[in-house]
Amino acid sequence: MRLRQLILALIALASIWAGVVVERSHPSTHRPAALTAGPTPADRPAPTRQPKLIHVPGLKRPAAATPIVVRHRVEPHVHAPAGAPKVTHKSRRVHVKPKVHPPSSTEVVEGDNRSYADTPPPPLEPLQISDVQVTALTSSSAQVTWRTNVPTLEQTAFGLDAPTVWAAPSSAVVIDHVSTITGLEFSTTYTAYLHAVDEWNRAQTATVTFTTGPMLDQSNARTIGNGIVVDDRPFFATAVWQQCSDMFGSNLEDGINLFMGDGCKDDTELPDRLGGRAYSIVDSEHANADGRGVIGWYFPDEWDAYLRNNVTRADLAKDIPAARPGRISFLTLTNHFYSRAEPLPEGKGMYPVLFTIPDVLGFDLYPLQVWCRPAFGDVFDAQQELHTASGGKPTFQWIEVGPMEQPCHKNLSLDPTPATVRAEAWLSIAGGADAIGYFPNHWSDPIGAEIARTNREIKALTQALLGPSVEAASDNGAVRVSARSLNGALYVIAVNTGSTPVQARISVNGIAGRSATVLGGSGPAVGADDKGFADTFGPLDARVYVIPPAGW
Repeated sequence: MRLRQLILALIALASIWAGVVVERSHPSTHRPAALTAGPTPADRPAPTRQPKLIHVPGLKRPAAATPIVVRHRVEPHVHAPAGAPKVTHKSRRVHVKPKVHPPSSTEVVEGDNRSYADTPPPPLEPLQISDVQVTALTSSSAQVTWRTNVPTLEQTAFGLDAPTVWAAPSSAVVIDHVSTITGLEFSTTYTAYLHAVDEWNRAQTATVTFTTGPMLDQSNARTIGNGIVVDDRPFFATAVWQQCSDMFGSNLEDGINLFMGDGCKDDTELPDRLGGRAYSIVDSEHANADGRGVIGWYFPDEWDAYLRNNVTRADLAKDIPAARPGRISFLTLTNHFYSRAEPLPEGKGMYPVLFTIPDVLGFDLYPLQVWCRPAFGDVFDAQQELHTASGGKPTFQWIEVGPMEQPCHKNLSLDPTPATVRAEAWLSIAGGADAIGYFPNHWSDPIGAEIARTNREIKALTQALLGPSVEAASDNGAVRVSARSLNGALYVIAVNTGSTPVQARISVNGIAGRSATVLGGSGPAVGADDKGFADTFGPLDARVYVIPPAGW
């Protein structure tokens, strides 16, 4: 028994010894943790750093700003012979161990050579305009400086009661802005609208009011194409004929800016009596007259009615003053040049000669007081004909504002009214007039109020009214329309020539779905589509629609 126990003990000792020998010959890779104060391996792997993402224009997902490490993952592939039947029942899984060559290293995707700027989110602070200052003023211009708190584009508008004319937009993205506004009337209070848009399409507008300087001591006038320019700014004349000095104040309050002759005294004294409050022209016999505000002279009124059919320019040479720098000439014709008017007893042969003489060519139609009928459509059509016949010169038309010494004045229903005055004025402008006059030179208070209203609108729109024409049309023949464009804005003149309410659809080239606002109106904007808009017009309703540039 003791022998057996001894043998078992020897066997156990031999086994222990053998284990020790094996352990010493094959050391384990797992060692117990050392007790040390130094760093130890983390018990979890550290999170991998995510690549920085940026927005790349044109992509619907973000892209990494740094190369992304791509690790290959090889998927096993089992090839099935062509034509082998498709197994649809459950079968025993067969594990196939493919021969895979592990990647020797990770592969780095080459970086894009293009550089993409990060598009940061909008700043927390809103877009702001500050430090608005009028730094320069003349009789026809203003300079305004201002700042934004972030770089922006800008466009400036101005007007008398609302933004009506827009300056050309800027192409520079800046913080310090300088707005130069030109083409202004002298001694007039304007409001400028400073409009800024930043890269996040946030917009802000600030306003500033200023008054231009007085009329220059000596004025300079000329024509450029179909426009009149006075003291280097576009000039839309609103004239009166042969007014006496005791009515100057009333006419000035109604917005008259050009006096053609003096009805009570010598024309040479006219500039002094006006005292720089308005411009004037004198009769051709005094074409050499000077004075503050004199811009030219006028030829004999309705000259065509006194000439032979076969008159030549040589026949009229003695009545044509020599050209003077800084002065322009005006001529008023009867309506007999018009295709729908009866010719003069002498015929129409004098018109080609007369069209070549003045710088500015006008006429009087007076449908109520001379034709004895409400032929308002002819106001528009005759103006268009004169514009074409003149060869592109500036043209104007006299608007009837009271009873005249004609047989028609006996019919009180043909007396001009505020509505007829407004309709005729805007019909002539829609037809292409670059100036208008009011005749006779006295009118009732209600008509005076309408003249003042119309003249103020003309003053607010001068640069636009003398701007390029845009194609426009009405689907209702009773509504005459025309349009202008300037620095991205559109202006549509529409007048109902009839005595009953009508609806019309007006098409305007380039409207592009922008809403139209009625000048001086208090109602909502008129919605438009890509072609134009529709509206309802009362009898003799005359409207000017203002369509701001995109973004306003």
